[in-house]
Amino acid sequence: MSNYIDEKIIPLKLEYCGNEDMSLKEGYFIDGKLEIFIKASYFNDVISIYTPSSFIDMPKEIREIKYPTNFRPEIIKTNLAGDVNLSISLIKVSEDTEVKTLVTDFKNLLSKAHTGIKFLEYDELEKEGCVKMYCFDFIIPGIDERIYHKTGLGKIGRETVQIMFNCREPLSWAWKKAVNDILQNIKPVRKKTNE
Repeated sequence: MSNYIDEKIIPLKLEYCGNEDMSLKEGYFIDGKLEIFIKASYFNDVISIYTPSSFIDMPKEIREIKYPTNFRPEIIKTNLAGDVNLSISLIKVSEDTEVKTLVTDFKNLLSKAHTGIKFLEYDELEKEGCVKMYCFDFIIPGIDERIYHKTGLGKIGRETVQIMFNCREPLSWAWKKAVNDILQNIKPVRKKTNE
């Protein structure tokens, strides 16, 4: 009985109760282990985003299966099991396009494409020095289980950064705070000019 408590109960308790005091710099207990996050720059140093250090670039052959259209995200990071994914895209839009309009359009598109979609919360995450992100999460029925998604959109100059996270629904509560922190801490990186 004591082995069961040590091996099963304590990690679950740490995940459920301990993550409130954790941060991207310290890491989060997720799915029984400490997940560490590193700040990485993307798109030739346009933005920096905290990314789980255990994630790898999704292999090309798997990208083509999981994201079969030509509109797949430019950067897709995944855990080794391939069931938790973080994708990053930079989208060119006209200067006068409001991010809130993009969010509404994206939600309408998702509603038409996926029967049984369940939208959950809408958030606007804003932190000084970071990109203001307009976020929403939803659940889509999968082949054998439901998949949790969180999407964030934010304006960087003339472009919009789009972050998409997904995992199996049972893991969503363990990842939720970490994903919100990732979305709230996206920073534009200033390019150095040659003088």
